[in-house]
Amino acid sequence: MTAPVINASTWREALPGQPRSGVDRILIVQCSLDWLRPGLQTLREEIDDFVITCCRHPSGLRIDRLVLHSLPTAQGVHDGDLDRLNASHAEWLYRLASTSVMLRHPALFVHRLIVRGDRPPEDLEDFVDLHGDGSWLRPAQSQRVLDLIGGGRRITPLTGYDVDLNGPFGDADPSVYM
Repeated sequence: MTAPVINASTWREALPGQPRSGVDRILIVQCSLDWLRPGLQTLREEIDDFVITCCRHPSGLRIDRLVLHSLPTAQGVHDGDLDRLNASHAEWLYRLASTSVMLRHPALFVHRLIVRGDRPPEDLEDFVDLHGDGSWLRPAQSQRVLDLIGGGRRITPLTGYDVDLNGPFGDADPSVYM
């Protein structure tokens, strides 16, 4: 198994503890397979918690998050852990979708990048960026992702309809269908 190339310290420093005043948009890109490996689960959950905290504070904050739609099989197979990566990916997308549904934050968008199964994700670097006072901290990186998101091609939104949120008590509580 390969060691994660994502630097947890750098990510923790990039995320403010609380939503900063003056920040009106956050862009989070997590398309590396490393996010699905056990060594980064804690950091991934910290980022998830940060997003939840941002959504709980009333503000005009928009959050865009880009993750993989499905895993590139060739990249996962070479490590011999494709089944575990797929399970971790499915669980993460389930959590992201269910959290979005429960939060009902009007400006939380989870976008999924569609890649061919035999190719690794395109040359996108994982990063977090903050927009405030009319500019991004990392404009070159952010603009590329914003163009991808804005173009509507090769991405699809993650919504509550994409995962089975019914659970074992759906028949007992028909309100889950409303």
